[in-house]
Amino acid sequence: MKPVVTAPPDHGLMADGSRVGGWWHASEDQGRIVCDLCPRGCVLKPGDRGFCFVRENRDGQMLLTTYGRSTGFCIDPIEKKPLNHFYPGTSVLSFGTAGCNLGCKFCQNWDISKSKEVARLSEQASPEAIARAAQELGCHSVAYTYNDPVIWAEYAIDTARACRAVGIQSVAVTAGYITPVAREAFFCEMDAANVDLKAFNEQFYFKLTYSHLQPVLDTLRWLKQETEVWLEITNLVIPDENDSHDELRQMCDWLLDAVGPDVPLHFSAFHPDFRMQDKPRTPPETLQAARQIALRQGIRYAYTGNVDDVVNQSTYCPHCGKLVIQRNWYDLGAYHLQGSRCGHCGGQIAGRFADRPGDWGRKRLPVRISQFAGPGPVPRGPEQEVSAMTDSRPTTGPNPTPTPHNVPTSPELSDQQQQSILRAACEVVAAGVRRKQPELSDAELAGAAQQPVMGAFVTLRRAGQLRACCGTLGQPMPLKQAVQHAAQRTATEDTRFPAISPTELPHMHVDVTLLYAFQPVTARGRERMGEVEIGRHGLQIERGNHRGLLLPSVPIEWQWDVETFLQQVCRKAGLPATAWMEDDTRLLKFEGRMIEGDFVDEVAQAASADQKPRRFSPTEVAELAEQCRRNVLALVRRATPNYYLPGCPDGTVELVSIAIGGPAIEPPMQLSQMSLRPGVPLQATLFQLAEAAAQALQQRSIPDAAAQQITLDLTILTDPEMHGTVAQPDLKGIDAARDAVLVVEQNKTAWHFDPERSVQQLLETAATDARLDSPQTASVFSLTAMSTQTRGSMSNVPRPVDGPQIRPAAVAGMFYPDDPQQLETLVQRLMGNGDVQPEAWPAVMVPHAGLVYSGQLAAQTLKRVKIPKTVIVIGPKHTRLGVNWAVAPHDQWQLPGGSIQADAPLARRLAESIPGLQLDAAAHQREHAIEVELPLLARLAPDTRVVGIAIGAADLDACRQFATALADVLRQLPDQPLLVISSDMNHFANDAENRRLDDIALKAIETLDPAQVFDTVVDRYQISMCGVRPCVIVMETLRQLGQLQRSQRVGYATSADVSGDQQRVVGYAGMLLGGVV
Repeated sequence: MKPVVTAPPDHGLMADGSRVGGWWHASEDQGRIVCDLCPRGCVLKPGDRGFCFVRENRDGQMLLTTYGRSTGFCIDPIEKKPLNHFYPGTSVLSFGTAGCNLGCKFCQNWDISKSKEVARLSEQASPEAIARAAQELGCHSVAYTYNDPVIWAEYAIDTARACRAVGIQSVAVTAGYITPVAREAFFCEMDAANVDLKAFNEQFYFKLTYSHLQPVLDTLRWLKQETEVWLEITNLVIPDENDSHDELRQMCDWLLDAVGPDVPLHFSAFHPDFRMQDKPRTPPETLQAARQIALRQGIRYAYTGNVDDVVNQSTYCPHCGKLVIQRNWYDLGAYHLQGSRCGHCGGQIAGRFADRPGDWGRKRLPVRISQFAGPGPVPRGPEQEVSAMTDSRPTTGPNPTPTPHNVPTSPELSDQQQQSILRAACEVVAAGVRRKQPELSDAELAGAAQQPVMGAFVTLRRAGQLRACCGTLGQPMPLKQAVQHAAQRTATEDTRFPAISPTELPHMHVDVTLLYAFQPVTARGRERMGEVEIGRHGLQIERGNHRGLLLPSVPIEWQWDVETFLQQVCRKAGLPATAWMEDDTRLLKFEGRMIEGDFVDEVAQAASADQKPRRFSPTEVAELAEQCRRNVLALVRRATPNYYLPGCPDGTVELVSIAIGGPAIEPPMQLSQMSLRPGVPLQATLFQLAEAAAQALQQRSIPDAAAQQITLDLTILTDPEMHGTVAQPDLKGIDAARDAVLVVEQNKTAWHFDPERSVQQLLETAATDARLDSPQTASVFSLTAMSTQTRGSMSNVPRPVDGPQIRPAAVAGMFYPDDPQQLETLVQRLMGNGDVQPEAWPAVMVPHAGLVYSGQLAAQTLKRVKIPKTVIVIGPKHTRLGVNWAVAPHDQWQLPGGSIQADAPLARRLAESIPGLQLDAAAHQREHAIEVELPLLARLAPDTRVVGIAIGAADLDACRQFATALADVLRQLPDQPLLVISSDMNHFANDAENRRLDDIALKAIETLDPAQVFDTVVDRYQISMCGVRPCVIVMETLRQLGQLQRSQRVGYATSADVSGDQQRVVGYAGMLLGGVV
């Protein structure tokens, strides 16, 4: 009788730490077993692993290979899971392993869930050690998260039992993709669960997650109706994939029927990642609309997530409507619960609540689980306290004195001590980039090791360009500890740049900045500027979930004044540029002592002695290429592919590229995936490329016989080094016999490798193929190349797309009503009743926010102008789609209930005449800057034709060149079109500051000097006027036509005039330009 295994055996640990697993049965095929844990039902022959990669058929039984291995531990707020009704404010010890049973193209943790390199990613952690850590660290619960715990159910169950034994609760964060036979054993050990309901349509699940919807719905219904597990649900809202109002309503209706109105529903914002980087971030307005739909349908507790939105992240009593729990990201504010009852009306609030909320806040504290491997007290080293960064209370006053929370003066250091500190930083960096433990040549730092500091930062530069900079701060600590921690983080954790290669170290310059004298800036508003001194002070800013820090050297390097310094630290924190003036913003100043020098040559040479290793042999690359070719053929025939090549190395690489050729493949096909940080998982990426290739071949309808003759070459690039910019490259260390040269400029990339060419030739070719807009900002990298080809190249540059004849209304329902009658009513209201005599101005500037916010000002401005038979609307490019400068190629613009004509011949003529401008539908696919003006133009001049141009990056010279060519075209037309600048003004300062900055920008426009506008808005004040480049282009065009004679302000407003929110506003201006003609 063939075995059928449900629950895993009680004692099943193998010598290598793997655990004998449950939920499988023997197949009819000899030696194969079928996994019954999740609905995939993977059939595994001996040695095979399932889709999740972590469950393996070993000697005829199922093994969990990641038992006791974690990708990391961290204490989080429970609200981050997200669970808003499960003991609010408490801390949760979170961990995960590797692998996943879904294949989400939008995975936010793909470096963990798609990793096959388990041993490198993991640290050992027994269930008992995890329970002990949670208990001793004061955590209320443990969360099984980061990747789906269903695939490591045995590990999660054992850990949950160990936690329950010491009074710690367990939380599963899961997609709910589990079979009925396994779910009871798994969830009966859990106290709470957040289930990710990714969408409410089967096509989404099948196409974007490689799974199915129904098993998830079954899990949700079962959890609510058959268990006592506290349940909350998350829906990641992805633009154009699962955000339609109909789908959201259907989902909410199903949830009401299946789980009732009291299960909290979280609408979470998507950000581009993994295989879905062509989608924009989810606008907050979309999440807010989803929440309103849920509330209208009857869901009592609906929330927005991953956005700054206190109102919609807070909990309100469904009985009286009053606020009961205020949330700012993960910080709790006002709390009006008495147990589980509303403090206002006494109504019952669904959830699990203590007598009082926790106070963990928004802290994130990494935990070294190895410290809890055995019995004994929990180590309370300074590093943990520094990581929390919550107990820093610097003293106030001009002359701070020593306290337990501050170091008021700079350490006294001799030249010898400074050199020892610099060498120690180099030694730690060198060890970190090689993933080794550092061994300091002078552990006492010439006697300076124990001197107190408030923290340290270590900065690496190459040829004057920043390469990495990280630090540690928060409370007094020994100098040695601060330098070691900062250097280690700089070596390994600065995710803004590719990982540092040891061979880069000889070319590095090092700065060590020791921090001291932290003081809060106590002045209010603009008076805060008087407390900051350039060259002396660094700045740290905090508000809500936003933090930023700039060292004292930064404003000197960039030649900033005090106000610019304050604005830039706000931007570093992701805050509005004027947040430094707000009372709810915590602003600290501090001082720093810098020690700098070239990377110690002896240390650098020792670390870089070995040549760049080739991580994959020619044989292994060939085997992977053949595996990929076979998978392409299998997928074309709809046969079962092999997800993983056993016995061949795997891991994270920076670029994977396949080239497919053959008698029927003309032109040859190239597909690639690249991520310089954190990289892409090799074999998972290769399978994804095989899927894409198979789909492309099917679309070409290639006969089976021809498909069998395809060839496939594979190129893998690893170990990136930075080499400056195309304009100022530093090519030292590149070996053309081994390396590829890569050029990157925003969404443009090109790489080449050819052992027979010089490094300079490779760079020139790559730069040409990338079609650069600005060599000064285009970065140069080298990577080790491993390939089945002797030479190779590829460019990934946005290609113009023809698109449909009729351009669909892309932002209807977001920026203006999608119902024709509602739109007509709104436009009529915006136009007003007053009669205005229009005049013949050559250009206007109008805003392009949602019509309810800026439509009235735009309408009143356009009413003052005689609108000719053609209008050219030039606006900023808000999305990453398409080419940098794009003119819409369509014949018609669709609107709800109607349309307005385009002028396709003029669009083609502009594209032919203006260098860099291309006909491209992709750039206009989701662009709102032109579309928002169309309902107004359609009402005022229904017979006019509209040409839409979206402008991306451009410096002043590029704007002038565009304007010169545009003026040449306009001179040749019998009737000059109206030029419309579509632009909002400054974004997201408070109302008073926004008005001040916008007045500066408008006065610059009124000088009638396009260069002064660019200098004022872009360079001097950095005003976030999104359409400044279209404005400069139009003004320069008029200047060259001799028509830039005067300007007239029609009006000014901010979003606060409609919303009432004066803290975070957008400015709008209406202007007439050029003088009456």
